[in-house]
Amino acid sequence: MKKLSIKYADLMRKAQQATGRKEAVGLIHKAAKLKTKFDQYEMM
Repeated sequence: MKKLSIKYADLMRKAQQATGRKEAVGLIHKAAKLKTKFDQYEMM
């Protein structure tokens, strides 16, 4: 679970520093998928 939150924070940091729109959107989508996994573990 901690590994997911670290990876999520890293992806969001990369999305903020992305130069192109497509690159940023792709990273945000990956981070959103991790966030849903993180939320599912939290609900259990």
